[in-house]
Amino acid sequence: MGGVAAAIIAGGPARRLGGAVKPLIEIGGRAVADRQLAVLRPIFSRVFAVANDPAPWTARGVEVVADGVAGAGPLAGLAAALAAAGEAGTGEAGTDEATSIVCLAGDLPFLSPALLLALRDRAPNADALAPRPGGRAEPLCARYAVGLRAEVDARLAAGELALHALLAGITTIWLDDAELGALDPEGLSFVNINTPDDLRRAEEMARRAP
Repeated sequence: MGGVAAAIIAGGPARRLGGAVKPLIEIGGRAVADRQLAVLRPIFSRVFAVANDPAPWTARGVEVVADGVAGAGPLAGLAAALAAAGEAGTGEAGTDEATSIVCLAGDLPFLSPALLLALRDRAPNADALAPRPGGRAEPLCARYAVGLRAEVDARLAAGELALHALLAGITTIWLDDAELGALDPEGLSFVNINTPDDLRRAEEMARRAP
């Protein structure tokens, strides 16, 4: 599977959703984590979560890596994922180290398998491969080379925490609208859950799904 692992970046409690843990929020009667795992496991030989509470993940048979830098946001999650991806894992394909990793926010309930396959397989030597729907980068639905670990750690130490700035400062291959139209024509992979309105919208989308 190309030496590419997948990491779910669980994130902290959602303040605008009453402190809920986003991957455990149910959409259409299924936790976001379960929706993601159902799509990720057939595509990636190694899937793990970056989370500080391992219990929900170990209950699902998912390897867990701690997010070691408090208050540093998604960049800290990416740093932990890159460190873990560069070590031998426990995936079905054995203990080979990954060369890159697809990092996904823990609040994306409608991931497109076609998009994930593209993130896994396209431009394998790029520093990063990221969707840019409508000109807006999606850094937590993107692939990063394990070789970026030193760069990410340096940015983390310097307090330069913006993932968008990281993508702008490295060799990023972009998936723009023309390609995304074939991979995820409705942009469902980028639907996230930050607010009660987002949650209501996601529930409506789940009800409309076949």
